[in-house]
Parts: sequence; C-alpha cells; structure tokens
Amino acid sequence: MFPCASFCSGHGEGVSVSPAVMFSIGNFPVTDSVIFSWIISAAIVLAVRFALRGGVKTIPSVGQSVIESIVGGLRDIVEPVVGRGAFATVFPCLLGYFFFILLQNVGGLLPGIGSIGVRINGEFRAFFRPANADLNTTLALAVVAFLAWAYFCVRCAGVKALYFEIFGNKADKSEISSVIYGILFFIFFAVGFIECISILCRIISLSFRLFGNTFGGENLLHNMYGFSSILKNIPVVNYLSYLIPLPFYFLEFLVAIIQSFVFTLLVSVYVGLVCNHGDHEHRVEF
Repeated sequence: MFPCASFCSGHGEGVSVSPAVMFSIGNFPVTDSVIFSWIISAAIVLAVRFALRGGVKTIPSVGQSVIESIVGGLRDIVEPVVGRGAFATVFPCLLGYFFFILLQNVGGLLPGIGSIGVRINGEFRAFFRPANADLNTTLALAVVAFLAWAYFCVRCAGVKALYFEIFGNKADKSEISSVIYGILFFIFFAVGFIECISILCRIISLSFRLFGNTFGGENLLHNMYGFSSILKNIPVVNYLSYLIPLPFYFLEFLVAIIQSFVFTLLVSVYVGLVCNHGDHEHRVEF
C-alpha cells in the first residue's frame, strides 16, 4: 500500500496544514484526520455502551456514575443559557458536540498521533492526524452547528420569534410616539441585515477558533519534542529532555477541555438568544 515507505517520526516537521489522503472510496478521498474522526466516533459509542452495559440502573455502576456526573454538570451550565423550554430539544446535540470535540482534542495528545507515519517520495504522512487540527473538520462542525441553531430556533421559538430577534422593533410602543416607533422600525430592520452577516460570521469564528488552538498546540508539542531530542545529545543537560515537553503537554490538555466547553457554550448562547426569554417551566427530566 505504501511503496518504498519507512516508519518515521514527524518531530521537528510539525503538523501540516493540509491533511494527507491515505486512500479513496470512489471519488471520496479519505484523509488521516477522517480516519481519526471515525476512530473517535466509534470510541464514544463503545465507551457509552460499555459504561451503561445492562441498562440504566437505580443503583448506578461506576461507569454510569461517571457519565451522570459529566452530563449533570454540563446540564447545570447549559440549561439556564438555552432556556428550560428548549433544553430537552437542544441538549442532546450540545452533549454530542462536547464529547466529540473533547475526545478529538484529548485523543490528539496520545503518543504517535500526528508523529508516527511513513515517508513517501520525501513527504511525511502521519497515520493519524488530530481531526480538529484540520480546518475541514472544524468548518464542518461549525456549519452543522449553524444549521442546528436555525432548526432549534424555528422548532422551539418559531419563525416569528426568530424574525423578531433579527429584524424586529425592540422598542416599547406604549412608551414612545408612533412616529418615533415607525422610524425605529426601519432602523431595526436595517440593522437586521448587519445581524445576518454577524450570524454567518459565527461559522468562521467557531471553526477558526477551534482549528487555531488545536493546530497551534500540536505544532507547539512537535517543536518541544524536537527541542528535547537535541538536548539528548548534550551530556550535562540530557536529563532535561524528558521534562521539557511535560508542561506543554498539560497545557494542551487544559486547552483541549476549554475549547470543547467554549464551542458547546457558544452554540448554547446562540440558541438561548432566541429561545430563552426567562421562561419558568418546570425542569425537564429525561
């Protein structure tokens, strides 16, 4: 499959901006980041199935307790943001985003991810690439988040509420004259087109924020490992070669958690701006 290929480490070369095409299925190219996404998706399904084997129990097992703790903690944060009326509809999607991005980021820190591969015709190709270090992946996540936002807003608040949030006159007609109210109507309507541009820019901000943090972190780790390999050849300080990457490793682990939370929370805020109007329904129980 890989003629004249040799196993090698990508340290010092960093993570390429473009993913490597490993093989094709018809006209669909399968890259190293796509393969890693498939592995993480399968790992999420298998992990949840294993943790909840035997079904949900009144006296929870260790795996069920861990899942309930994570889900409950995220629920307490997200529910006030999106509103109780929309929470039951929105939360499964937000939960999927959180776990998928988190495991993608953390999985990228595993030894060999992005650094072990083959060299073909002088070009290094990693077997697995951190998926969030591929702009195609983060852009796809952002586009799906935008479409999900539109769907949730229409389903939970209605087309009228969505229109009012973007183009509607926010002034109170009972407190101002009809002339001023009419002028404000045209102003708010014009501002609505600017708001539409702002909403579309969310796709760019969501995708580039996640991509930039992950891509930059992966290259930082590669450079630190490359620097530590240089120190191995210096007798006096060669022991430091094993310690230099550790602080950056833990830093990237923290960034992995933060970025998954930030992405999920931002999508929650976007939905809450339309669907959360201080409703006081009873707390929805699953």
